[in-house]
Amino acid sequence: MTAAAARSAALHLRHTGLRLLLHGRGGEAQALHAEAQWWAADILRARQWGWLQDILRAAWDAGEFYAARMAESGPPPLDPARFRRVPPLTRRDLARQLRQTAAARRAGLMRTSGGSGGAAVAIPLDRDTYAWYVAGTWRGFQWWGVEPGDPVALLLGRSQGSPLHALLALAKDRVINWHRFPVDPAFDDRAAGIVRAMERLRPALLYGYPSALHRLVRAIRAGGLRLRARPKAVVLTGEPLYVFQRQAIAETFGCPVVEEYGSGELGSVAFECPHGALHVTAENVYLETVAAESGGERVLATQLRNRLAPLVRYEIGDIGVIDAEPCGCGRGLPTLRILGRDRDRLERAGSRSLARPLVERFLGALPEALHGRVRIVHPAAGVLVVEVETAPDAAEQPDRLVRAARETFTGGWRIEVRPVRRFERLPSGKLPYFALGAQGAT
Repeated sequence: MTAAAARSAALHLRHTGLRLLLHGRGGEAQALHAEAQWWAADILRARQWGWLQDILRAAWDAGEFYAARMAESGPPPLDPARFRRVPPLTRRDLARQLRQTAAARRAGLMRTSGGSGGAAVAIPLDRDTYAWYVAGTWRGFQWWGVEPGDPVALLLGRSQGSPLHALLALAKDRVINWHRFPVDPAFDDRAAGIVRAMERLRPALLYGYPSALHRLVRAIRAGGLRLRARPKAVVLTGEPLYVFQRQAIAETFGCPVVEEYGSGELGSVAFECPHGALHVTAENVYLETVAAESGGERVLATQLRNRLAPLVRYEIGDIGVIDAEPCGCGRGLPTLRILGRDRDRLERAGSRSLARPLVERFLGALPEALHGRVRIVHPAAGVLVVEVETAPDAAEQPDRLVRAARETFTGGWRIEVRPVRRFERLPSGKLPYFALGAQGAT
């Protein structure tokens, strides 16, 4: 058998395995995602409202939890005014919902939130729902020339579910040609070895946390390493994407850097197109915004496909803007701009403001040698702590960091600099560059 024939046979087997993995709805989900992105915006909105009524009926029929929450709105179908009477679903509400139902015990698959927005929650879903999750993500990959069966290097946290769920995740990765490099407390120490492993793998796509991919950039630059085969794209997900990360990753890997916005509970919520817009995965999630007490608009999401554990008007925890203006790419999917996490606020003298814009400005203004080695901790009102990872060959200058912080965070802040040995990642593997309360380093 020739090499080309062997590759063709392997690709056919992977497509067959993917169809088996995605069960009966896989083909339907993929076909709808391929078609609906080109619908006119008004047609898409009308169809989405119909899908929303379907999931509202499923929630109403699921048990007492949503029947009580929808007491004021009444049973579906709901018009927009009655829909807005359904109270937003917090993460605490969701945990109570899961405790009150047997859904978690019936499910064979689980999706776990990363924990960056609070306590992690595990969402049960069936194979049909999982097929819709996968279709949304794969469509985004295909916008950048990555097809099912192409090798993918996955840099995300370890499975936080049961051993059975971990085994299912491993089988899924094998079937779709994903190669997982777990992001855990030892990840930074393994970075150079991971780069060498990816050189042998020659992935078409790198998919993972921005902090993990940026750590590979640091390992490549420090060790004089390189990847001879350029990936088609790097897709970053699970954490806020900072400008310094996007620039360094694009320069080092020599390919487009793409943002995906989503969560373990909801799947892929929005994906960046080649025109730079973050398009909502409207076939899977219905987004709306409501006023936040501290300013801005909170994003609420209703998952349109998970009937096993419905999420209706779920508080993602972010402040954002939904835009219906057409994108230059021609897709009718609405676009989304995320401005920051609602709970990540800078507080002093009775005022509160989103932390993300100022943290972005401060980190981006630092010299390249400090990129990924500095974070902001906000332990109390009016106090900022600049944590900096010490490097063996670097003598940090606290006064310099204080001056830089004062230039960004103007007006009456008490600013301290704290050298640390190593930033600690969350159990999910994520590494926030802004933290409230106590430090997250050793």
